Amino acid sequence: MNKILVIDDDKIVGITLSQLFKKAKYEFRIAYTGKKGIASMIEFEPDIVLLDFKLPDIDGFEVLKTIKDYHEHIVVIMITSFGDIKKAVKAIKMGAYDFITKPFDKEEILKMIRKILNIRKQSEILPADIPKMMGQSKPLQQVLDHIHRISSHDITVFLEGDTGTGKELFARMIHDLSPRREKPFIPVDCGAIPESLFESELFGHTQGAFTGATEHKKGKFELAHTGTLFLDEINNLPLNLQPKFLRALQEKEIQKLGDEKPTKIDVRIIVASNNDIYNDVKKGTLREDLFYRIHEFKINLPTLHERKDDIMTIARYFLEETNASYIKNITGFTPSAIELLENYSWPGNIRELKSVIKSAVLLTDTSVIDDEHLVLKNIKRKDDDVEELGNESGNEEDLILEKFTSKTEEEVIRKALIKAKYNKTKAAEILGISRSQFYKKMEKFNL
Repeated sequence: MNKILVIDDDKIVGITLSQLFKKAKYEFRIAYTGKKGIASMIEFEPDIVLLDFKLPDIDGFEVLKTIKDYHEHIVVIMITSFGDIKKAVKAIKMGAYDFITKPFDKEEILKMIRKILNIRKQSEILPADIPKMMGQSKPLQQVLDHIHRISSHDITVFLEGDTGTGKELFARMIHDLSPRREKPFIPVDCGAIPESLFESELFGHTQGAFTGATEHKKGKFELAHTGTLFLDEINNLPLNLQPKFLRALQEKEIQKLGDEKPTKIDVRIIVASNNDIYNDVKKGTLREDLFYRIHEFKINLPTLHERKDDIMTIARYFLEETNASYIKNITGFTPSAIELLENYSWPGNIRELKSVIKSAVLLTDTSVIDDEHLVLKNIKRKDDDVEELGNESGNEEDLILEKFTSKTEEEVIRKALIKAKYNKTKAAEILGISRSQFYKKMEKFNL
């Protein structure tokens, strides 16, 4: 049974909410002081706490901090008088979920509670390995908090982050937590679509719409109908198509190539890009009205370097995954390997970490991964052959240093080829590099 705790010194509020929760068949308790509220919270372990700002013995902010320190996943809703909005904003920054003002609407309270409990229930359907691989750092927890807040709303979400920060993973999480979770999730990499094919890919076409259109084709919008459409690198959307895209967002309808009638669509939109999107607006390559339309709710995704506490959690997850894939039994990392992983800058973020762990598993013939198995850039190590790129007058942080010798790099490539049974495309995938990069490496070592 879902449990609710009310901490409020107003006896009328206590009686009103007692009757409300009893009728709704929620298990509840009422505490009329801050100290009794904290004691009830520890003993009762509620799912939700309704907390008044003004208490006779302890300040409401102090009670809120105590609750979040004890168990950060308890949802706290602040009860405030009209005009105390500044206090409410401060409370939300401290971890409160939301606030209600006196006199309150009983149905609004029930609606808020149902929404919170529904999100909790939905979060249980997420694949178990997603939280396992993510970690517990504060920057990550802030992202997850934002995702839980907006997933159940059909608001357009903009994910902003560097390459490799997991934009599609977080977009899929938003979808999985939403009421649309049983419907399609359609990811689109806007940077990979030739400009001449953009309109057909997004909106579809009818038979005979253009030369080569031998049959009807559904576009990504139509394929995502009733579900979620995720558009990565949205700033690559051609300027001439942006008015049509904006209309699809605003009017909930699309116009297929060759079709005279519009097609109604019901799609939740999530878009993603890096920081350069602001320059695109300034340059005029991205319409300003479209920019604001896709920025209804922005979530900044932290780099892996900003999530230092999560590095080894994610590394161990990728180790387990790679062990299973390559039928190996590597048990962990040496202290020196851990130190190297935690102090590396990770310019390629999570994607680079996955590639590094894959390579390390290929390199090691022992039960643990040591620092010599980690193929990293931008790390200067004792006894390593390094190459400086830049000039002598540049700043130290501007110098790029290659960590490993050519001999070690060649060994990694040879092992990848053997593992892939000399399939070069598969070997490139194992190393996490493009096929063209892999061919250049082969040419470099005359393989």
